[in-house]
Amino acid sequence: MKVEVNDRFRFASVWLTNEEKDNPQVREKLQPLMDKYKEMKYKFVIFESGSRDLLEQTKGLLSHNKSLVANER
Repeated sequence: MKVEVNDRFRFASVWLTNEEKDNPQVREKLQPLMDKYKEMKYKFVIFESGSRDLLEQTKGLLSHNKSLVANER
């Protein structure tokens, strides 16, 4: 688990691996952390690892966005 906090933008995030995201004990440990940042009025986000290839998914997203921009012209 990786926790990142940006005090300037009042934002906190947690990154979970595939093993962590499926572990109920890890999920239980997140609640106090979420409560802490909620009390501080921070946005709190949980990112979970996926099962697809990141490079291929990123290529597809970029290609899609490029076609959207081309269609706007």
